[in-house]
Amino acid sequence: MDVISVATINTNGITAHTRVGMLADFIQHHDFDVIFIQEGTSPEILNIRGYETLLNIGTSMRGPAVVAKSHHNLMNVLILPFARVIAANV
Repeated sequence: MDVISVATINTNGITAHTRVGMLADFIQHHDFDVIFIQEGTSPEILNIRGYETLLNIGTSMRGPAVVAKSHHNLMNVLILPFARVIAANV
């Protein structure tokens, strides 16, 4: 059986480049396969080398994201824009 490393992180809407860099380093250092993020603010902030990002920004300019290593296929993506919900099969 394959093991997939999963994490969930509340980024609290970070936008400072130093903190964004720290987040990317943390994710890559721990070699997570899939990360669920709360309070993401933009695709550029969550643009992590080697990972694909799906983000659902709501009217509050924040929302959930699914970040997965590029070799994992994110399929059956469900985004509910008014409910700040995102789901995908890996």
